[in-house]
Amino acid sequence: MTRADLFREAEFAPGSVGDIFRLIRSGTATSRSALARHIGMAPSTISLRIDSLIRLGLVSEAGDERSRGGRRARSLEVSTGAGFVGAMDVGAHHVQVGIADLAGQLLVVEDVPVAIEDGPAAAAEALWAALRRLIATNELDDARLLGVAIGLPAPIEYPSGRVVLPSFMPSWHNADLPGLFREFTSVPVLVENDANLIALAEQTMGDHSSDQLLAIKLGTRIGCGIVSDGRLHRGAGGAAGEISHTSVQGTSTISCVCGTPNCLESVASGGAIVARLSHLGYTVQTAADVVELGRGGDAQVVDILRSAGTSIGGVLASIVNFFNPRDVILGGAMSASAPLVAAIRAELFQRCLPLVGNDLDVRAARSPGDAGVRGAAHLILEEVLAPARIEQLVRELDDAMPA
Repeated sequence: MTRADLFREAEFAPGSVGDIFRLIRSGTATSRSALARHIGMAPSTISLRIDSLIRLGLVSEAGDERSRGGRRARSLEVSTGAGFVGAMDVGAHHVQVGIADLAGQLLVVEDVPVAIEDGPAAAAEALWAALRRLIATNELDDARLLGVAIGLPAPIEYPSGRVVLPSFMPSWHNADLPGLFREFTSVPVLVENDANLIALAEQTMGDHSSDQLLAIKLGTRIGCGIVSDGRLHRGAGGAAGEISHTSVQGTSTISCVCGTPNCLESVASGGAIVARLSHLGYTVQTAADVVELGRGGDAQVVDILRSAGTSIGGVLASIVNFFNPRDVILGGAMSASAPLVAAIRAELFQRCLPLVGNDLDVRAARSPGDAGVRGAAHLILEEVLAPARIEQLVRELDDAMPA
């Protein structure tokens, strides 16, 4: 998928059908009269465009809004039953598959057994089969699947979705998941870095929203998603946020594809801590195992976690001083480790400028268990419901109608 293929980045005209749908989705204007006031168009023109959205099945009118004088306005809302999207979060040791309606509400999320070590082609087939099972189990019409988004713990080239030098599985280098999925479906398939999806999920969740945030994925590897001025920041090619390849004090316990001596990922990631503890005789295999060991209060384990947290906090401090975010959100399995998080916070606030630290909120992800699939759902909905795509659907509907 090229940049030109992304509908969510295409231009749209203010007051167009797609723009009106965008305003309804965001809650900016949710009645015909409110839309007319907001856009400055004649109510009759607004009504014609809303009627097109109703014919498409994307919008419905229900209930009454509070009157501003005269007859109460009917409330416009997205018809959640008009379709659904698939959302997948693929980690080094876990895979989640979910389904969301058009309002972004997750209908179901399940952990599924997908052996990513079998390679991208086999994994794509298994992921598609898992999604099909979930659709069938929940008695959904698979013809209403509008798109799929997949999160991976790896650098993702933008906008192609190509996987580039993943430390978690070298055989995935150059994997083209959108291309592999075309064997099974014609709907849009997007691939995104897992930390970026956490950033999207946190930026849009609930009443609290932040236009300036960093989302740190603390799992088998370390990743960072950046939201700037309310938009996901990927950089020129998709590599923005790859903080884990910064050189730090300490000794590598795992190899890393970056080639940087003692990079953060090889010293302080969940995978590095697992390797260090295994060398010391502890029985650990995953980042979750490390968290459980830390809860036991073993002094040696706690000391290793604190040392890792200090390294992570030191790298983050430089980025926070540079970017000046309002929120730093910690997600991933290792974010449940109290010693690690405490050391990150201590190092971060010690090194941050007062002007930066005064307004900084360092917190855990609100729903860390499903942050990846929530972010994936948001990403694909922004694509399949983009104003430019809605405009295309309206044109196709009009062309199909008899003269």
